[in-house]
Amino acid sequence: MTGLRSRTKGLRAEQELANLLREITGQDVRRRVRQHRGDSDLEGLPGWAIECKRAARADNALLRSWWRQACAQAAKEEAFPLLVYRLDRQGWRAVWHAQMHCTERHRGKLDYEGTLHAGLLTWWMLTKTMPLPEAKQSGV
Repeated sequence: MTGLRSRTKGLRAEQELANLLREITGQDVRRRVRQHRGDSDLEGLPGWAIECKRAARADNALLRSWWRQACAQAAKEEAFPLLVYRLDRQGWRAVWHAQMHCTERHRGKLDYEGTLHAGLLTWWMLTKTMPLPEAKQSGV
């Protein structure tokens, strides 16, 4: 896929995901208009740094790479990383760390081996009542 087509596909995916998250969560989730290197893709869901990916297919190595990117963005925003991706002809999948569900959370590396994977609605049902850190406001 060419660079322009890839960016357009990514843009459409971010908008599609923002609309879906707005519907599921009732929050004002939207595309980050002025994205800088290292910013999460969506904003409006407090405590979460959301990385959105859209691809034809993804192997384990690619998922790990996406997870590292989500974690780096989350660290910058002092939020929990949420990787949300959709492969061709499939529904949206959410990836988050199991440490969220622990009473004692440890700062540090959130390795891929500790992630949970589920559909978007299942992710929201499992995490919507959990206490989250206040996300830092990004400088736009």
